Amino acid sequence: MTQELFQSLRSENPSDRWKAASLLVGAARAQNAEALAALADALEDDHPFVRWCAGLSLAKAGRSQAVAILLSALGKGPFRRQPAAADALAYARKVNPEPLLQTLSSEDAIVRQSAAEALGQLGYRPAMSQLIASLTDDSAWVRRAATRALAHIGDSSAIGPLTQRVGDDSPWVRRSAVYALGAIRAQQSVSALITALDDPDPQVRRNAAWALGRIRDLDALSRLRALQADATLDEEFAQEVDTAINTIQRPGLWHLHSVRQKWLMRRMASTS
Repeated sequence: MTQELFQSLRSENPSDRWKAASLLVGAARAQNAEALAALADALEDDHPFVRWCAGLSLAKAGRSQAVAILLSALGKGPFRRQPAAADALAYARKVNPEPLLQTLSSEDAIVRQSAAEALGQLGYRPAMSQLIASLTDDSAWVRRAATRALAHIGDSSAIGPLTQRVGDDSPWVRRSAVYALGAIRAQQSVSALITALDDPDPQVRRNAAWALGRIRDLDALSRLRALQADATLDEEFAQEVDTAINTIQRPGLWHLHSVRQKWLMRRMASTS
């Protein structure tokens, strides 16, 4: 059976190759030297999905030899190997994320993007400063990957830099930045998120409504209610707006605490 898979890895049909790469995970887990070598070669396949499946099989194998292949591929070219290895390392158990951190400074944008995504999936907090720096990368795809990674990690120190990305030139980055602020429940960014409700990109607007509902800040209600009354809204955006309003108005300890805090602040302001 394993020999048949090796033959399939040499097929001209990409689907044969990626299926074979996926099925070799058992042989890789058994530390079959021929399987490990075949998967290492498949990291350089012409087809990206074959490379991804080969990397995933090595990561799922979980053995030191398999992970060593990924780390070796991450550290040196050709360029196809590096992003495939970075993607795969996000699924490896007990992997040291430091090599991924180093590849965030790669000259290749695809490698930087894959490294940022993997660090986010691993929830690697020591990468925070470099991921924040990646928010201003020349590549929009790297900036997007960094915003998604910071959403996964969920550290409040990223709120300011993420808020700046709400005005990014790329709608893909704005979408992810708005989502990340909602995921972190960045109450400091409510004003920017309210502005994002008027973004030209429909997904940014939907994400902004979702984020405001998740943050549950009363200051967003007036703008959301105004949108609720707008009959021209697309259906998906209108649903997100309705959901956000209902969530913010829903009784609960968190909501009551927020109301009480705002009341106390207004009272203190009026008596000062």
